Amino acid sequence: MLDLQPTLWCSVRAEVKQMNIKQAAEQSGVSSPNIRFYEKEGLMTPARNRGNAYRDYTAGDIRTLKLIRMLRMLDMPLPVIQRVLNGEQPLSEALQAQQAVLEQQAAQLAGAIRFCAELTQQTPQVDQLDVDDCLKRMQDPQEPGRFFSGWLRDYRTVAENEQKKRFFIVSEQSINTPEDFAAVLLRYGEAQGSPVCITKGGMYPEFEWHGIRYKAWRGQGRYCDSICCEALFPESLKTGLPLRRERLLRWLQRLLPVAVAAMVLGTLALRGRM
Repeated sequence: MLDLQPTLWCSVRAEVKQMNIKQAAEQSGVSSPNIRFYEKEGLMTPARNRGNAYRDYTAGDIRTLKLIRMLRMLDMPLPVIQRVLNGEQPLSEALQAQQAVLEQQAAQLAGAIRFCAELTQQTPQVDQLDVDDCLKRMQDPQEPGRFFSGWLRDYRTVAENEQKKRFFIVSEQSINTPEDFAAVLLRYGEAQGSPVCITKGGMYPEFEWHGIRYKAWRGQGRYCDSICCEALFPESLKTGLPLRRERLLRWLQRLLPVAVAAMVLGTLALRGRM
């Protein structure tokens, strides 16, 4: 009996072996920044080492991370995953709902594919394509397999969310003191119809607006001072859209101004030659 106790003790210790965040990332396939984000969002709460307060991850935590990774690969929103992990929503119910979302997206993509195939068969030329008719069909809610419906609304959602992450305030007065800084922020909130609550003063103040915490700093302009306001936790601002759709629209939202500027410059250059 005495000879078996050390073996049994080693076996128990092996079962509860704990890992640091780097090891957890390697075991789960989830990056360290994403692990920290999931912890901050409340999807998991690993134990803390009493000696150094570092996170200790168990085999159960690794399985949770793998489950989160799997569900995110299905484009399941984080709030839904959190409800599943907390036992507030059955996994089967969440999967059925996500299946319906994916099927709707698949139908929209199938419509886009059919539309492209139809146009390809017509061998259209840029100057001969009936663009008005195409747009009408793409936006027609009665059009079978429609794929454009909802994209404009989602584009606006992404654009508004990006605006929440970072925006600029132009001040007509110079900002030389913390009091000047605070006055400009407060006036901006009043002008927008939503008060600003300053939580930290100084020349790099922090404030809360629309329930979002921001940090601010001054950018010197030629005739006035501009203030850059950036969300302290931009990853917490969610659109509620599927991840792939949001990425595509965010890319489009950033590219569109460049494309418009290029078109304007091209038009001006063409007129100059004429």
